[in-house]
Amino acid sequence: MTETFSSQNSDTLQASVGVPSDAVPAFFRQFQMGGKSLSERQTTIGGSDINIIAGDNAERIHQLYLRKRGEIEGDDLSMVWPVLMGHITEELNLEWCQQKHDIKIINRQLVIQSQKNPMMRCTLDGSVPNYRGKQAVIDAKFTMGRPQSGEEWRDVIPRLCRHYSPQLHWNAYLLEEHTGKKVPYGLLSIIKAGNEPTFHEIEIDPAYQAELIGLATYFMGCVEMGVLPNDIQPPEAPVPVEDTVPVDMEKSDVHPKWRQWCEIWLQTSGAADTCKKAEAQLKKMVPKEASVAYGNGVQIKVAKNKSKRIEVQK
Repeated sequence: MTETFSSQNSDTLQASVGVPSDAVPAFFRQFQMGGKSLSERQTTIGGSDINIIAGDNAERIHQLYLRKRGEIEGDDLSMVWPVLMGHITEELNLEWCQQKHDIKIINRQLVIQSQKNPMMRCTLDGSVPNYRGKQAVIDAKFTMGRPQSGEEWRDVIPRLCRHYSPQLHWNAYLLEEHTGKKVPYGLLSIIKAGNEPTFHEIEIDPAYQAELIGLATYFMGCVEMGVLPNDIQPPEAPVPVEDTVPVDMEKSDVHPKWRQWCEIWLQTSGAADTCKKAEAQLKKMVPKEASVAYGNGVQIKVAKNKSKRIEVQK
């Protein structure tokens, strides 16, 4: 499995848990996270968190849920070699990127918490004030570069771009709110093993950002209510333009299944749209003072952050 790591203050680095401070050499203790930062991350969703929530790894989502509820502690990553490589190479990565691509990178290690959505938080690797005449957010990554099972070597970087697309969108939203200026681009600079960093551009999709905020709101609602987030259905992440091509599914190996599901979708899309409209109307009708609204076989639970979860009344 490929391991990828980001900045010195990345959302994935945890403080040493259950390990005496003198058990970790002084040099490595500089990479540990303080108690205040850990406390803030307990009640917010950071860039690495949204990568997990918008991913397809149910076990990682479950572990994140347990950590946010305080039922388990985070791992100590201050002595994990690939993590350290990510931290040590970040400054070099960004400096190389500046020189190689003739851009200026500012706002390094800037922590932003949303005023509109207080659960949203990030630590920027940096931002580019003038990229194609607009503002961009940038993230520096390091990977050992090994393919996953059944994956070709050439597929590693495209997969990482897809994996980090949620984080770029998350950070771009927060940067845009912080500066009051549009952030239409997300940039990744990825070091694979000892190779020169590769540079990747992803166009920021506001609709996808809205879906991520909805997912995070639902997830934190589950955390508050103690309900396992088992039915998360993340949307497909935007990918770099160079990785997208038109595909005729009628000529693909999966065409019989594709045709079968197309027929089902065409037959049921109207009912699905009606279901979504009914759900939206029901949620609008929930009284402001209600912790749960129920009746006629349906109940809607309301979390402290006012997110609403609809389900069949039991």
